[in-house]
Amino acid sequence: MQSQEQSGGTLAQQMFGPQAGIYAESKVHISDDSLESVQKLTNPALRQAQGDRSGLQGDEAQAQGDGAEAMPYRWAVDIGTGAGFTAFAMAEVSERVIASDITQPMLRQAGRISGERGLPNVGLVQNAAEALPFADASLDLITSRKAAHHFRDFEAALDEAQRALRPGGSLVMADTVAPEDDDMARWQNEVELRRDFSHVEDRKVSVIRQMLADRGFEVVGSEDERVYLWFNDWVMRTRVPEDEVAALRREFQEGPPEVRETFQVGEPEEDGDFLFSFPVWVFRAVKR
Repeated sequence: MQSQEQSGGTLAQQMFGPQAGIYAESKVHISDDSLESVQKLTNPALRQAQGDRSGLQGDEAQAQGDGAEAMPYRWAVDIGTGAGFTAFAMAEVSERVIASDITQPMLRQAGRISGERGLPNVGLVQNAAEALPFADASLDLITSRKAAHHFRDFEAALDEAQRALRPGGSLVMADTVAPEDDDMARWQNEVELRRDFSHVEDRKVSVIRQMLADRGFEVVGSEDERVYLWFNDWVMRTRVPEDEVAALRREFQEGPPEVRETFQVGEPEEDGDFLFSFPVWVFRAVKR
């Protein structure tokens, strides 16, 4: 395993290193709607089966002509891979996949699960999203799922993706995003930070679209989704202290009507647990 010292990763390493085993068993990380959308956006055979040939580029178009057995991507990298579940999905459509994360215990989980699944085309690299150890124009696909809100410098991560992707290569990301309403965006980011000290920002879709356009990316496909979370599991995964758990519970349950509506806050169960949701945006952008 390669290792690269990076600035800005300390908080994520402190948060997720000790919790790597929990995230390796987290249902919303193993598989959810966002992973299915990533698979659709990266797999031309799935899109063709659903009658969608939009946005086929380069190797994908060649794979369509070569038949279902052809791999659309030669080199793919999943950044902020965590326990590796998105990288494993990309192994089905890529000759070689690098699962990349700044936290070594997460990569150990990814290596363990990859071995259990028998995925010989998955490798591991430790690095930050803002400093990819890959040559210019060397990658066909970069993915990232449930990670970008932890990137210390999201624009630098986009710059690195633009540099490392070949012309016509794809950047596919899925992450929680903030509502366009400033007050709701502020509320969401405040509770996220109180629950997870490594949280940086859930960004608005309009802001991300502009950042992509500024770097010569064209969004060729996207999905608006929700991630549905049980409160008790949400706070348990990041070891929130009991007094802060109680305060966060009140923020959701006793917040103004617009909070309950925007984040679909459900009524509490007998044990006090309740369901809520955050918006998620999944997109595929092509480097022009």
